[in-house]
Amino acid sequence: MLRKKRGVKQYDMARALGVSPSYLSKIETGAQEPTEKFKSSCAKYLKTTVDRLFNESAVEDIYPEFANGLKNKLWAVRREMGIKQYDFAKKLKVSTPFLSKVELGLLEPPEDFKTLVSKVLKMEKNELFLSSK
Repeated sequence: MLRKKRGVKQYDMARALGVSPSYLSKIETGAQEPTEKFKSSCAKYLKTTVDRLFNESAVEDIYPEFANGLKNKLWAVRREMGIKQYDFAKKLKVSTPFLSKVELGLLEPPEDFKTLVSKVLKMEKNELFLSSK
């Protein structure tokens, strides 16, 4: 999330860190656990600390500047429930990049997706999606 919010392309960051874009993608989606060396490299590259970058807290708690402007609470709720993005995307039968764009507010999901997410998470749509009617 921090990489995307700062406008850094995944390919560029992966190359700068000496890893493949697919490896970085797996780390970002939770499909693979990062090494300590990788965590340190990421933190240095993004000019933050390992503790702030790799943690279990909601992103809004660590980076308050991200709390404003988010169109949904999907990312925070998913993390709070301990669900990895890759696993959640698979359960919803959508691609990880699609889910990532929805969580970042870069893409407004269709109503049927919102309904499915609320059913899977056992929450009301208006609790997850601020723009829901």
